[in-house]
Amino acid sequence: GKVLGMVSSEKESFDFDAMQPAEGAVEAWLLTCEAEMMRTLNKLHKEGTFYYAESDRVEWIGKQLGMIVNTAAQVWWAWECEDTFNRVRAGNKGAMKAYAKKCSDQLERLIKEVQTLSEKIMTKKVNTLIIIDLHNRDIVDTFVRDSILDAREFAWESQLR
Repeated sequence: GKVLGMVSSEKESFDFDAMQPAEGAVEAWLLTCEAEMMRTLNKLHKEGTFYYAESDRVEWIGKQLGMIVNTAAQVWWAWECEDTFNRVRAGNKGAMKAYAKKCSDQLERLIKEVQTLSEKIMTKKVNTLIIIDLHNRDIVDTFVRDSILDAREFAWESQLR
Protein backbone atom coordinates (compact mmCIF):
# COMPACT_ATOMS: atom_id res chain seq x y z
CA GLY A 1 0.00 0.00 0.00
CA LYS A 2 0.86 3.65 -0.31
CA VAL A 3 0.03 6.67 1.84
CA LEU A 4 -0.67 9.71 -0.36
CA GLY A 5 -1.77 12.25 2.27
CA MET A 6 -3.96 12.78 5.29
CA VAL A 7 -7.58 13.63 6.09
CA SER A 8 -8.58 15.31 9.36
CA SER A 9 -11.64 14.50 11.43
CA GLU A 10 -13.15 17.72 9.99
CA LYS A 11 -12.62 16.23 6.49
CA GLU A 12 -9.85 18.66 5.53
CA SER A 13 -7.17 16.90 3.53
CA PHE A 14 -3.75 17.46 2.04
CA ASP A 15 -1.49 15.43 -0.19
CA PHE A 16 2.02 14.55 0.87
CA ASP A 17 4.80 15.99 -1.26
CA ALA A 18 6.18 12.46 -1.53
CA MET A 19 4.09 9.31 -1.44
CA GLN A 20 5.01 7.03 1.47
CA PRO A 21 5.07 3.23 1.20
CA ALA A 22 2.96 1.37 3.76
CA GLU A 23 4.99 -1.82 3.82
CA GLY A 24 6.76 -3.78 6.50
CA ALA A 25 6.50 -3.14 10.22
CA VAL A 26 3.66 -0.72 10.93
CA GLU A 27 5.72 1.20 13.52
CA ALA A 28 8.37 1.87 10.86
CA TRP A 29 6.16 3.10 8.05
CA LEU A 30 4.00 5.16 10.42
CA LEU A 31 7.17 7.03 11.49
CA THR A 32 8.00 7.79 7.85
CA CYS A 33 4.42 8.99 7.31
CA GLU A 34 4.68 11.21 10.38
CA ALA A 35 7.95 12.70 9.13
CA GLU A 36 6.45 13.36 5.70
CA MET A 37 3.35 14.90 7.30
CA MET A 38 5.57 17.33 9.24
CA ARG A 39 7.66 18.18 6.14
CA THR A 40 4.57 18.77 4.01
CA LEU A 41 2.73 20.81 6.66
CA ASN A 42 5.83 22.92 7.27
CA LYS A 43 5.98 23.71 3.55
CA LEU A 44 2.22 24.42 3.42
CA HIS A 45 2.53 26.77 6.42
CA LYS A 46 5.36 28.69 4.76
CA GLU A 47 3.46 28.97 1.48
CA GLY A 48 0.20 29.95 3.18
CA THR A 49 1.91 32.63 5.24
CA PHE A 50 3.71 33.97 2.17
CA TYR A 51 0.57 34.19 0.01
CA TYR A 52 -1.58 35.79 2.74
CA ALA A 53 -0.32 39.30 2.04
CA GLU A 54 -0.89 39.23 -1.70
CA SER A 55 -4.23 37.43 -1.78
CA ASP A 56 -7.85 38.35 -1.27
CA ARG A 57 -8.34 37.22 2.32
CA VAL A 58 -11.58 35.25 1.82
CA GLU A 59 -10.24 33.47 -1.28
CA TRP A 60 -7.01 32.73 0.60
CA ILE A 61 -8.99 31.18 3.50
CA GLY A 62 -10.75 28.89 1.04
CA LYS A 63 -7.44 27.59 -0.32
CA GLN A 64 -5.76 26.87 3.03
CA LEU A 65 -6.10 24.27 5.75
CA GLY A 66 -7.73 25.63 8.91
CA MET A 67 -4.53 25.36 10.96
CA ILE A 68 -2.66 27.37 8.34
CA VAL A 69 -5.36 30.06 8.30
CA ASN A 70 -5.11 30.44 12.06
CA THR A 71 -1.31 30.48 12.16
CA ALA A 72 -0.66 32.71 9.16
CA ALA A 73 -3.34 35.24 10.15
CA GLN A 74 -1.72 35.56 13.59
CA VAL A 75 1.77 35.90 12.08
CA TRP A 76 0.59 38.69 9.80
CA TRP A 77 -1.38 40.43 12.55
CA ALA A 78 1.73 40.52 14.75
CA TRP A 79 3.80 41.80 11.82
CA GLU A 80 1.21 44.45 10.97
CA CYS A 81 1.15 45.63 14.60
CA GLU A 82 4.95 45.90 14.64
CA ASP A 83 4.85 47.72 11.31
CA THR A 84 2.25 50.11 12.69
CA PHE A 85 4.41 50.86 15.72
CA ASN A 86 7.32 51.55 13.33
CA ARG A 87 5.17 53.94 11.29
CA VAL A 88 4.13 55.77 14.47
CA ARG A 89 7.78 56.06 15.49
CA ALA A 90 8.58 57.44 12.02
CA GLY A 91 6.06 60.25 12.58
CA ASN A 92 2.73 58.87 11.35
CA LYS A 93 0.69 59.57 14.48
CA GLY A 94 -2.54 58.29 12.90
CA ALA A 95 -1.11 54.90 11.91
CA MET A 96 -2.61 53.01 14.88
CA LYS A 97 -6.08 54.47 14.24
CA ALA A 98 -5.78 53.52 10.56
CA TYR A 99 -4.75 49.99 11.50
CA ALA A 100 -7.66 49.76 13.95
CA LYS A 101 -9.99 50.64 11.07
CA LYS A 102 -8.38 47.97 8.87
CA CYS A 103 -8.90 45.38 11.63
CA SER A 104 -12.57 46.38 11.97
CA ASP A 105 -13.07 46.29 8.19
CA GLN A 106 -11.53 42.81 7.93
CA LEU A 107 -13.74 41.55 10.75
CA GLU A 108 -16.85 43.08 9.20
CA ARG A 109 -16.09 41.43 5.85
CA LEU A 110 -15.72 38.00 7.47
CA ILE A 111 -19.00 38.44 9.36
CA LYS A 112 -20.79 39.27 6.09
CA GLU A 113 -19.06 36.41 4.30
CA VAL A 114 -19.95 33.74 6.87
CA GLN A 115 -23.63 34.55 6.41
CA THR A 116 -23.43 33.48 2.76
CA LEU A 117 -21.40 30.27 3.16
CA SER A 118 -22.84 26.81 2.73
CA GLU A 119 -19.67 24.70 2.86
CA LYS A 120 -19.14 23.34 6.38
CA ILE A 121 -15.32 23.44 6.39
CA MET A 122 -15.16 27.00 5.05
CA THR A 123 -17.78 28.12 7.58
CA LYS A 124 -15.74 26.62 10.42
CA LYS A 125 -12.53 28.30 9.20
CA VAL A 126 -14.21 31.70 8.85
CA ASN A 127 -15.97 31.40 12.22
CA THR A 128 -12.67 30.58 13.91
CA LEU A 129 -10.94 33.49 12.21
CA ILE A 130 -13.79 35.81 13.26
CA ILE A 131 -13.06 34.95 16.89
CA ILE A 132 -9.33 35.55 16.40
CA ASP A 133 -9.93 38.79 14.47
CA LEU A 134 -12.35 40.03 17.12
CA HIS A 135 -9.75 39.50 19.82
CA ASN A 136 -7.04 41.16 17.72
CA ARG A 137 -9.29 44.11 16.86
CA ASP A 138 -10.06 44.62 20.54
CA ILE A 139 -6.34 44.68 21.33
CA VAL A 140 -5.65 47.28 18.65
CA ASP A 141 -8.66 49.32 19.82
CA THR A 142 -7.16 49.25 23.31
CA PHE A 143 -3.87 50.54 21.89
CA VAL A 144 -5.75 53.46 20.32
CA ARG A 145 -7.81 54.14 23.46
CA ASP A 146 -4.81 54.01 25.79
CA SER A 147 -2.36 55.71 23.39
CA ILE A 148 -0.05 52.69 23.18
CA LEU A 149 2.27 53.88 20.44
CA ASP A 150 5.53 52.05 21.13
CA ALA A 151 6.29 48.36 20.60
CA ARG A 152 8.31 48.34 23.84
CA GLU A 153 5.24 49.07 25.98
CA PHE A 154 3.96 46.29 28.21
CA ALA A 155 0.52 46.29 26.56
CA TRP A 156 2.11 45.05 23.31
CA GLU A 157 4.86 42.88 24.77
CA SER A 158 2.31 41.01 26.86
CA GLN A 159 0.49 40.02 23.64
CA LEU A 160 3.60 38.34 22.27
CA ARG A 161 3.74 35.71 25.00
